[in-house]
Amino acid sequence: METAKGKTREEIINRLADRIDTFEKYNQPHSRLMAELATHLARRFGLATPDVDAIAEAAMLHDIGLYAMSPAYHSLARPLSFEARLDLWRHPIIGEQQMAKRDAIRHAQLLVRWHHEWWNGSGYPDMLAFEDIPIGARILRAVELYSALLSDRPYRAALDEQQAIAALTGSAGIECDPYVVKALLALLDELHARIEREISPSVTESASVDSTAPAPVSAQTENETEPSSAPEPQVSVELSQTESFAELPIALEPQAEASSATNEPAQPISSIGEAIYEPDLASQQWTADSREIAPVISTSAKQQPVVQPVDERQANENIPSIEPRHRQTAPARPLIEVLLSRAQSIEIAESDSPRWRGWCVSRYNKKTLLGFQASVLRQIEFRSIAIPYLNEARLDWYLKAWGKLIFANDPRAWAGAVARATVEAAEELGEDIISRILEDVYVPRVRLANPDLRRWFGETDAWWMDNLRCNIDRLVDELTRAQALTFGLQTGDYALSFNEVTRELRRPLTTVFWQLAGRAVAGPAGHPHNRSFNQPADNFIKHARADLLYLNLPSSRAGRGGAEARSEWREAWVSGSPLAEADRATLPAILHQSRQSYLASIDRTLRPASHFKTWAVECQEPGLATAQDIVDLIKEYRPVRATYSKDVTEVAGGLRSYIIVGEGSPR
Repeated sequence: METAKGKTREEIINRLADRIDTFEKYNQPHSRLMAELATHLARRFGLATPDVDAIAEAAMLHDIGLYAMSPAYHSLARPLSFEARLDLWRHPIIGEQQMAKRDAIRHAQLLVRWHHEWWNGSGYPDMLAFEDIPIGARILRAVELYSALLSDRPYRAALDEQQAIAALTGSAGIECDPYVVKALLALLDELHARIEREISPSVTESASVDSTAPAPVSAQTENETEPSSAPEPQVSVELSQTESFAELPIALEPQAEASSATNEPAQPISSIGEAIYEPDLASQQWTADSREIAPVISTSAKQQPVVQPVDERQANENIPSIEPRHRQTAPARPLIEVLLSRAQSIEIAESDSPRWRGWCVSRYNKKTLLGFQASVLRQIEFRSIAIPYLNEARLDWYLKAWGKLIFANDPRAWAGAVARATVEAAEELGEDIISRILEDVYVPRVRLANPDLRRWFGETDAWWMDNLRCNIDRLVDELTRAQALTFGLQTGDYALSFNEVTRELRRPLTTVFWQLAGRAVAGPAGHPHNRSFNQPADNFIKHARADLLYLNLPSSRAGRGGAEARSEWREAWVSGSPLAEADRATLPAILHQSRQSYLASIDRTLRPASHFKTWAVECQEPGLATAQDIVDLIKEYRPVRATYSKDVTEVAGGLRSYIIVGEGSPR
């Protein structure tokens, strides 16, 4: 298809991708290599042609949001401040908006939004985790990591081939989907085998690397045995006064002229999905006069340990040692150009695709969109906030950056521990504490303190997790225990991310725990009176005193996957309860089998909340109740000022999220 200027869409995308690469100071075809590798993986995974095309276009333009922002800090050869990181985390959202302006299909828009999401939930902007991340975004995360590591950056020199392969391998289970990493390693083996044959025709076929599986990783650095792990309608909602759609008005472009954020005209919710009804944030400016949308964090603030989304600057930390995979030296041409040439010349055999159909499919279950939540809360006036269901998305980062007083709660034992670690803790775990936590974690005792762990973990992993839990119990300080439990939960999730197919990519759990704790970097200091609780939600709401009640309603769907599916083992590990008791604590939504019972439970939750000046109630569709049902219920207590919506139903597993704001005097 040709444009008015006679250029095809493909030509326009190629030229724009090259300009983006130049802006980011890539001296090799970074985006083109990403697109080729991502296309091959998508085809091997058996994806339909329209989905493959969306992945390729998103790969080419993945950093279009950063290009639109053009932040001065991007070229600095030093670590970013936390304020700059908050700004950086906006670029995938602005990229989504820029893709919409260029008439990209909705699938490609969302892939650009999510190309920095991490497998373990530490990515940005929405902190999706595991199979909640669409497969296309998981592919983009892996190929971008590998491609970027091969290039010179303003803050580091390019890694050589072996270091890049080692970093990619080590990312499995933390940053990248292990299955995608394995498939990418196999593809790279095939490309390198072709390169070696071209360099040295004497190389025999028997010396070629098998293209169906990655080369084995070298022996582990610790004397640990790694066992196999257990496998893993349109609606028309009545709106009152206004309906707004906004996305993360937090940090802004230095070069643009100052302007205030504006909302799009009101649109019926039934039309959402045809376009993105969110303001263009790229035109805003971060200046001293715009503090209300670009908070400045005090440099004298105390440091808080958090495992936060990290940008590609940190991707080559803690690179594991592995044996060289390719002994032949690279040709005179830069490796990226050679890989790109080979990738463009090979075809994916149809018989190859069935071998790579084992990737995790995204399921339709409750997903938290952190960027959407922060965007809406930024438009509400409040000084203090009460959150009955905190979950694990790092909303506290933004609330602390804005100087808000936080009262956080979650009735689940594991989520209550995470809330305490994230909301209250103010000091990092020292090396001596980590050493004590990991002391003798692989030494079996007479019996497991929590035999229920064998439901999810293999024998060795069960002992490791059980011993870790016992060691954490010996810590005296309650906040230190909460931090250690948080890293333990992340390490257990890591172990459960591998199966027989990807097991060879696993590293010792002790190594992973050290890495996770070592990546805990400074976040914004919190209000000294921030508090967290582990109470039933109704009881917390009754006694909490704050300006704003932020109620993220529990899911009304019985089916669970992604991060929600991990709640069972997390609750059993932290509380030590048998699975049946953990189920009752973590899955209240399963008890609701009708719309009437679900709405009655929400009514009981809202009834004692009249003392809050403002309500912000989040729900998702489809479910037992619609957004209109929730709006009508809230109106029984107070006026509804606005309804915000974010539609991601274009991708498998995607739902439509709503945040309904009720404000004013009770009726």
